Amino acid sequence: MSRVESGTRRVDEADVSAVLAVLGVTGDERERLLALARELDQSVWWETAAPTGLPAQLTALLGFERDACRITELSITLVPGLFQTYDYARALMLGGGVPEPDVDARVAIRRGRQDVLTRRNPVEFLAIIDQGALMRQVGDCGVMADQLQQLIKAASLPNVEVRILPFGVHPGIDGSFSLFEFPKAPAVVHLEHHRSSGFLDEHEDVSAYLQLRDTVLSTALSVDQSVALLSQSADEWESRADEERRGQQVADE
Repeated sequence: MSRVESGTRRVDEADVSAVLAVLGVTGDERERLLALARELDQSVWWETAAPTGLPAQLTALLGFERDACRITELSITLVPGLFQTYDYARALMLGGGVPEPDVDARVAIRRGRQDVLTRRNPVEFLAIIDQGALMRQVGDCGVMADQLQQLIKAASLPNVEVRILPFGVHPGIDGSFSLFEFPKAPAVVHLEHHRSSGFLDEHEDVSAYLQLRDTVLSTALSVDQSVALLSQSADEWESRADEERRGQQVADE
């Protein structure tokens, strides 16, 4: 027991069962603790070595994205990070006050995260995006046109589903979240704020977000309607980009 408590020896299910018997723990609580002991050999985010210089929350997020079998993201204000183009992500970071020397490294990390969508066993990704995110300009009009074309391309992947929430009040309007589901571990919710982010793993919290996902989906456009709206928005941004280019040519002359 002293080696277990000091961390020099890992506890296994038999050890836990013996301790629980001595302590008189029975019923559901006993089964819950034995289940935790059985899950010790699973690869989890807090066992992942942290890359130099990365915040702990980002390291955790990278691990969750890598290990999840299904990700749901509700994005109210921006295009989800797993879809962002280089120029969109760069303009977003510069506009958000990230020091310019740090921008390219952060964009590279964000772009690298997108491999989970196209690897050999890709994650299933459900992106629920508020229509306002399609209208909020990040970078110039050309950047927005390219970004929406990238969304349309991503939506064609067999493991990706993009659903747009039309303008108006809906149950998810309180804020964005990401939900990670795993083959052999409980689901986790990620909430991100200006200076920090957090993870929820309590059953009651996760269940509330699972229910919120289903409720929000009931108000979203269908897949085909969503792609049609993306195409319309991309055309509008491209028209504005053409106007910008013509205006610049006149100014140069």
